[in-house]
Amino acid sequence: MNDAVTKTLEAWGLKLTEENLRKLEAFSAGLKEKNAVQNLVSEKDIPQLWERHMLDSLAAAGVLRRRLKPGALIADAGSGAGFPGLALAAALEEFNFQLLDSRVRRCDFLGETAAAMGTRNVAVFNRRVGEGGPGSEARYAAVTERAMGQLENILPQCLNILVRGGIFLAWQSAAQLAQPRPAVEAARRKAGAELAETVTYRLPGESEDRYILVFQKSR
Repeated sequence: MNDAVTKTLEAWGLKLTEENLRKLEAFSAGLKEKNAVQNLVSEKDIPQLWERHMLDSLAAAGVLRRRLKPGALIADAGSGAGFPGLALAAALEEFNFQLLDSRVRRCDFLGETAAAMGTRNVAVFNRRVGEGGPGSEARYAAVTERAMGQLENILPQCLNILVRGGIFLAWQSAAQLAQPRPAVEAARRKAGAELAETVTYRLPGESEDRYILVFQKSR
């Protein structure tokens, strides 16, 4: 973790303990080791893993802490290489996380890495959102989704597994937000949700803002 990352975390008001940092570093080390054989993230991202992936994931920490109570259950939809779910679990030990992914090898990586990190607030499930079992019932206080697909397709699935009043966090780029998206609005209204908040942030070395849309389920 370099000075730019440290300054960004300080600007966001996110204070990480030595234990938080130890877990995040263990996550980073495990990902770098496995990436050579499993292609978890783009190889060009490896030198900037903290700037491009860790920080991007941790940008949601503040809103989760403001809106959820300790002990809340959070689902990470399409967890992939563990962003944002595993990074957030390392930093927010007061919450419980369920990482959902349809790919067996990704789930194996997530489970092995979570164990190596020493996390006690993470469970991994090999399934899609809404497929049955964990990840299909309306029991989550929050759902996170960083890179799963088109928002209008994902929105109903993720809102369906929230309790009433629960929140769905969707990572979006400036380009995505600039486009007219009537399908997203239609999906939001049909699912009974409101856009409660838009988190705006910027990563080190970038000239454009990034966004996390926070939808709240109202029925």
